Amino acid sequence: MEMINTRNIIKLIQNTFPKSQFDVVKEEWIKDIEERYSELPPNLKYPYNELGYGTIGDSHYSIHVLTEPEEIYDPETASELKGKLIVGDDFGGECQAYDTENNWTFGLIDSGGDFESYEGVYNDFLDYLQNLCVDFK
Repeated sequence: MEMINTRNIIKLIQNTFPKSQFDVVKEEWIKDIEERYSELPPNLKYPYNELGYGTIGDSHYSIHVLTEPEEIYDPETASELKGKLIVGDDFGGECQAYDTENNWTFGLIDSGGDFESYEGVYNDFLDYLQNLCVDFK
């Protein structure tokens, strides 16, 4: 995804959800993740650098800083989600995540704790966020 398109999606988020609250993602957090998994895809790294993390709208959606499953799920579910990094959630039991063990495949962790690829639905997290804004309007 081109950087200009990424900037447009960030502006779309800010314009669609003006009550959004974002914090800066510290560079050392990104470096720590990259040391443990592999280099972040540019279309994921850039939004963290430019937008940050936090809530979209008034608790409409939450962007996480690459959260490991054990930070959210019980030990059994978390072990089933090894290698997944959560990037957001809808406050309704579903999380969006990347599978670091499968070429950073973007997908959904459903309310039952199962990961399913978004292949053919969304290209990546930015595509998901863009559709979140479009669907809201």
